[in-house]
Amino acid sequence: MTYVKLAMDGIWKNKKYYFPYIIATSILFASNYILFSILQNQSIKNSMFGSQLQGLIKLTLCLLISISVIFMIYVDHILSKSETRELGLYNILGFTNQNLKVVITIRLIANYLISAVIGLILGINFNRFSFMTLQRMLNIKEFKYSSVTGATQITLIMFFVIFLLLLFIRFSQLKKVNPLDLWKAASNQEKAIKAPVFSGILGVIILGSGYYLAVTTQPTMMAIAKFMMAVFLVVFGTYLVFSSFSILLLKLLQKNKHFYYQSRHLISVSGMLHRMKSNGISLASICLLCSAIIVVLIGSVSMEVGKERIVKLWCPSDITLTTNRPLTAGQRETIAECSKTYHVQAHVEHQAKMTTPIWGNLKGGQFEQGDIQSAKYQLTFVSLADYNKAQHTNIKLNKNEALFYCPDVKTKPTTLNIGGQRLNLRSIKTFNLFANYDHSIVQPAFVIVKDIDGFQKLTNEPLIYLTFLNTKGTTRENLRFASILQTKLGLSNTEYTSKYLTETQLTPIFGSFLFLGVIISIILLIITTMMIYYKQIAEGLEDRQNFQTMQQIGLSQRETSQTIHSQILMVFGFPILGAIINACFAFPAIRSILKLFSIYNFKMVLAVSSSVIVSMIAFYLLIYLLTTRIYRQIINQRIY
Repeated sequence: MTYVKLAMDGIWKNKKYYFPYIIATSILFASNYILFSILQNQSIKNSMFGSQLQGLIKLTLCLLISISVIFMIYVDHILSKSETRELGLYNILGFTNQNLKVVITIRLIANYLISAVIGLILGINFNRFSFMTLQRMLNIKEFKYSSVTGATQITLIMFFVIFLLLLFIRFSQLKKVNPLDLWKAASNQEKAIKAPVFSGILGVIILGSGYYLAVTTQPTMMAIAKFMMAVFLVVFGTYLVFSSFSILLLKLLQKNKHFYYQSRHLISVSGMLHRMKSNGISLASICLLCSAIIVVLIGSVSMEVGKERIVKLWCPSDITLTTNRPLTAGQRETIAECSKTYHVQAHVEHQAKMTTPIWGNLKGGQFEQGDIQSAKYQLTFVSLADYNKAQHTNIKLNKNEALFYCPDVKTKPTTLNIGGQRLNLRSIKTFNLFANYDHSIVQPAFVIVKDIDGFQKLTNEPLIYLTFLNTKGTTRENLRFASILQTKLGLSNTEYTSKYLTETQLTPIFGSFLFLGVIISIILLIITTMMIYYKQIAEGLEDRQNFQTMQQIGLSQRETSQTIHSQILMVFGFPILGAIINACFAFPAIRSILKLFSIYNFKMVLAVSSSVIVSMIAFYLLIYLLTTRIYRQIINQRIY
C-alpha cells in the first residue's frame, strides 16, 4: 500500500504534468478505437467502395499508431525528467532501484487504466457520431452502425503494449546509482556544444533539394512518387536545420554584441545554446506536425471542394457514349424505350468523330509522344464539320491550319509539329465537344482539323464516335435511367460516362479523403498542442535554476517576464514559420497532384490554402499564450 500511495501522490502532486498527458492519451485511445470499429464494420466491408475505404483507413491507422507511440515516448520522457528529484529523494531515504521500479510500474499502470477507461467512454460515445458523419459525407445509406467488441480488445492490447514499451524504457534508464546521483541529475546543465558547420550546411542543402523537387513536380503519374521523395528530403532536412543550422544562427547572434548583451537576449540565447541539440529535434517535430496539418487540410478540403469541377470535366453532358461507329437505329430505339420506361426525356445534344487520344508532352510547338506514366497531355483530333455543327459556326480552315483547345495550357501554342506535319494553330475559348471520356488523369487537348483521316495513322487505332445525351427528370429517375441504359447498350465503363453515376462514384472517394483528413488533422492538432505544452515544461525545468540565479543577482520580475516572452517567442516562432515555408513550397506539388485528378483551380486552392494557414497561425498563437503560463509557474517555483 505504501508504494501505491507514493505512486498516486506523485501523480496528484504533478497533476499539471500528468492530467494533460492522460487526456491526450485518452483521445488517442478513442481515435484508434473508432477507426478499428469502422474498419471491422460488416456493412462497410460489403459496400461497393468498401475495399478502397478500408485501404485508406488502414493507412490512416498505421499513421495514427506511429504518432501515438512517438508522442507517448516523448511525453513520458518529459514526465520522467519532472520526477527526477522526487525519485532522487526516495533514493536518499533508502529506496532501492527495485523499490523505485515498483513505484514507476504502479504509476504507468494507473495511467494506462485511467486512459483506457476515459478513452473507451469517449470512443463508444463518439463512435456512432463518427459513423453517421462518414455515412453522410459518403452519401451511402447502406452503411449500418453496429458496435464491434473486437475493436475494444485490439485497442486495449495495442495500448498495453505501448505502456510496456514505456516501462521498459523507464527501467533501462534507471541504472544503479549513488543516492545523490538522481538528485544531482536534475541540476546538471548540458555542456556548450560546438557549432556543427557541416551538418548545418548539409541540412540546408537537403532541405533546398526537397523544396526544388516539390516546386518542379509536374502533373504526371510520377508526381506522387516525386512528391513522396520531396517529403522525405524536407523531413530529414528540417531536422538537420533545426538541430544544427539553428546552432549556427545562435552563434551568430551571440557574436552580435548589440543584440546579445541585453538581459532578455543574453539569457535566451545562452540557454538555448546549451541544450539546442535536443531542443532542435523537438522543435523540428512541432514544425513538421504543423506542416502536415496544413498540407493534409489543404489537400483533403480542396479535393472535396473541387469534386464538382471533375464531374463537369468528365461529364460535359448528362451522358456521353464512346463507340467505334455512329449511333445505330437500334441504339437510338433502346435509348427511347429506356427513357419512356423510367419517365426521363433524353435527346442527343451533339455527335462527333475523333481520333483515339495520343499521350505525350507539348513543348513549345512540338508534341513529343510518350507513355501514360510520363505524359502530361492526351491529344485528340476532331473533325471541323462536327465542331461547326456543335458550336453553330461556319469556320473554314486550310490544309495546314487548325484550331486548338486545352484549358490547362497557360501559353497557347501557335504552331504544332506532329508526325512530320506542321500546323498553324488558332486557340479557341469554348469547345462544346470537350470531354475526358476515358477518365484519364492526363489533361485532354483537342486539335480541330479539316480532315482527321490523315491523322488517324498517328494512333494506329480506329476512329471513335462520341454521342452527348442530355436528360430531364428527377435525380432518382436520371440515376436509374443512366444505370439501366449502360446495361441495355452493353457498353463498358470506359465507353459510357454518366454525370449521375460519376457523382455517385466520386462522393465516397473524396468524402473518404475529407473524413480521414479531418480525423488526422484533429489528432495532429492535439499532438501538436501537447508537444508544445510539454515543451514548455521541459524548457521550464531547464531554465528554472538559471532564472532564479539571475534573480538573486538583481534580475527584476519585469525583466524576467520580458526575458521569458523573448525566449518563448524565439523558440516557438521558428516551427510555425518553418511550417508556413514548407506549405508554400508544397503548394506546387499539391497543385500537380490535384491536376492529376483534374480538380485544380487556382482561386479555389489559394482560398483554401489561405484559410487553412491563417487558422493554423491563430491556433498556434492561442496555444502559445495558454502554455506560457505553465512555463512561468515552473520558473517561479522554488528549488529545494
